[in-house]
Amino acid sequence: MAQHQVKLALIDLSGTLHVDDQPTEGAVDALKRLREHGVKVKFVTNTTKESVGSLFDRLRKIGFELEREEIYGSLAAAAEYVRKNKLNPYYLLTDDARNDMPPNDPTRPTDAVVVGLAPERFCYEHLNEAFRVLRQKSDKGDVQLVAIHEGRYYKAKDGIALGPGCFVKGLEYSTGVRHRRR
Repeated sequence: MAQHQVKLALIDLSGTLHVDDQPTEGAVDALKRLREHGVKVKFVTNTTKESVGSLFDRLRKIGFELEREEIYGSLAAAAEYVRKNKLNPYYLLTDDARNDMPPNDPTRPTDAVVVGLAPERFCYEHLNEAFRVLRQKSDKGDVQLVAIHEGRYYKAKDGIALGPGCFVKGLEYSTGVRHRRR
C-alpha cells in the first residue's frame, strides 16, 4: 500500500491553537513539527472580533511562527462580498475588525448591515440603528443582512460567552430580513 504524505494542513485558530492570549497545550510545538516535515500550513478562522493584523501579531507574541498571508478568515470573505456587491453597510463589528472591511461611503445610502462578534456593539443604541437600516428600502431594493457568522457562543478565557447568532436572529425576527451568510 502506498504511503501518502500530508502536503497541506488547514488549521483552525481560536479555540484550537489558542484561547485569547494563551496557546493551547502543545500547539506551538505541533505547528513546528508539521513545518519540519514539509507540510504547508494555512490558518482558517471564523474570528470576527479582530483584524487579521491583530490576530497575526497576537499569535506571534504567544510563540507561533507564521506569516500573515497564511491566515484566511471570514472577515476577508465578508469584505470581498461587500466589495463585489458594492454594498455600503452599517457595521456591527469591533473597531479593529473594521480595519479589514471596506470603508463606508457617506455620499451613498446605507444598504446593508454586517454583523460579526462585537460585544461592545451589542447594545440597544447600535442594534436599533441596525434595525432602522434593515427596515428601510434602498434604491436597488431590499437591504441586506450579512452575518459573518452566527455562532451561539464562543470560548473565552473566563468561560463561554454569548456569540453574535442571537443578535442576527433578533434582527431577522424584528425586520423580516433574512441574513446572507458569508
